[in-house]
Amino acid sequence: MGKDGTESRGTTVPYDRLVQDAGSTADFSEAQQNNNDAGIAGREQEIRQHLPVNGSYRNDAQHVSSMGGEEPEATSAEHEQLFADYRDEERKDSIEETSATDEGMDRDKRNGNRNVNNRAMDRGVRFSRKLILANVLINGLMFAVAGYITYHCFNKAMVLFSWHPTFMSIGYLILMSQAVLTMSGSNYFTHRCHHRTKVFVHWLLQALAGILITIASVCIFLNKVRLGKPHFQTLHGIFGLVTVCVTLASIGGGVTTKYAFQLRHYISPIYGKLMHGIAGTVAYLLATTTISLGVYSRWFQEDNDANVRLTLVIAIVTIALYLVVAPIANSVLRIKTAVRSML
Repeated sequence: MGKDGTESRGTTVPYDRLVQDAGSTADFSEAQQNNNDAGIAGREQEIRQHLPVNGSYRNDAQHVSSMGGEEPEATSAEHEQLFADYRDEERKDSIEETSATDEGMDRDKRNGNRNVNNRAMDRGVRFSRKLILANVLINGLMFAVAGYITYHCFNKAMVLFSWHPTFMSIGYLILMSQAVLTMSGSNYFTHRCHHRTKVFVHWLLQALAGILITIASVCIFLNKVRLGKPHFQTLHGIFGLVTVCVTLASIGGGVTTKYAFQLRHYISPIYGKLMHGIAGTVAYLLATTTISLGVYSRWFQEDNDANVRLTLVIAIVTIALYLVVAPIANSVLRIKTAVRSML
């Protein structure tokens, strides 16, 4: 009654003692790292099984021993209070550890994304400057050559023939060139646009170019008929005929490419794109060749010396080489894809 009662009155169960009863130190360390409710519930069940029957476990309370010297059993309410306190502390520690880990991961992710964005912006600045310089040069050459040819056509008089070189140079050197640049990604004004926007601009420019090329072909045909001259007698005329025929094939390939989904039962989309790419590239190269031959025709040589003609041809060749690089590369890739699909 004396000694036992005194120890019982002055004893409260600390947190460490509860943990030691629950299991070993290694189990406790593992329990602190586990933050799911299933693990916590398992540890609570283990604590319940190992609690002593006559233990005076009580949080912030005092027990008085009985007359026989035996300590009274702890009530279930006291056990539940201990379990609740233990569970709350365990969850709090787990939440703090998880929050700290997530915060660190988010910070690292933000820093990584910031670095990637900075590198992308640096590359975009350099790429844009290159595009600006290249586009200024190429567009300047396009409008300079087409403008000079147009000026020469209407310099002395406006006749039916004057519309043939004018519409051909505008249709191929300006409209078709811009259409090719739009899809190749080498046009500074459209390289950031969505693919659908690029497709719309491409076929719109090609449609306008096709209209002008058709009008120019009709003009030269009617002019030959009016003057009673034979058709396709010069190298320029022969190349012109072949160019128009290949251009029509390219337009047909463009239609199959635009409506590839609707026509997929009749022609495979990869073959439609391949035909359009090859025909378009060949048509543009033939067109620049035909225009260069037209610069050396008898009509153009009357008022322009050799230096002017050579300068125009160099400008036309520069435009053609700049434009056909991307279409040729795309056609090669599509050929490889078509070959793999056949194997």
